[in-house]
Amino acid sequence: MAGYERKYYDQVELWERDLLSIPAERERIISTIELIPSDVQTILDVGCGNGTFLNVLPNKYQAVGLDSSQEALKYVKTKAIHGDIAALPFGSASFDLVTCLEVLEHLPSGVFEKALSELQRVSKKYIIISVPNDEDLDFALVICPACRCWYNPNRHVRSFDSEKLKTLFEHFALSELKEVGPLEPRPQYNRFLYAAYRLWRNAFPPSTAVCPQWGYQSTTGELSVFTAKSAGLLSYALRLLKPFAKTIWRPRWRRRWLLALYVRKDLREQP
Repeated sequence: MAGYERKYYDQVELWERDLLSIPAERERIISTIELIPSDVQTILDVGCGNGTFLNVLPNKYQAVGLDSSQEALKYVKTKAIHGDIAALPFGSASFDLVTCLEVLEHLPSGVFEKALSELQRVSKKYIIISVPNDEDLDFALVICPACRCWYNPNRHVRSFDSEKLKTLFEHFALSELKEVGPLEPRPQYNRFLYAAYRLWRNAFPPSTAVCPQWGYQSTTGELSVFTAKSAGLLSYALRLLKPFAKTIWRPRWRRRWLLALYVRKDLREQP
């Protein structure tokens, strides 16, 4: 893991949050558990983070977590190890089910292809993944005040829709696909107008964002000063723009995440 990437993923602020206290996140985790096939006994959660999924799994499962962040693993209550999704330290077909939840959207080319291969290699029967639902990567971009590069503050580098998920794996077939989470508007907008707005909006990225080129990270003080100065101007600007909102922002409604269950193809072919 590169230095600035490690700086991002080893932030305490990312992992000390109780995601289960957020209704949408709790719904996603419950839906994932409900999707687990009845014949599963062993589970590997790849990219387990702070254990949001593992920590609430029923005791009937033998579960193991793996993550590249040592800081995240401090919060996992089950067995968990430090490792790399592109080189999983397990033998082939070691687990009945391999889960990979809110991870694939973070993986750059090269790592992504190896990760898909590794997930298939260590799974004996099933794979469950969840990803943001048709995320607009352009919409979330912020600008680094130090080097002026654009980047995603959550380090999302790829987007998935239902069609992409159908052919995600070579040796596993899609068995079930669900949209989960709250219904959210996905605006259809004029990209030129939005680009101009975004230049004005993002003087400082969120405090947890780390620039992938310079490692710049906004301090709380900087954000407070910026927020105080911009709040009045933003409120005034929004009032002026409101009459034009419906022509610029034409929302499509969809649920926040895609949750998919895959079955090993050779198992489906058995009588």
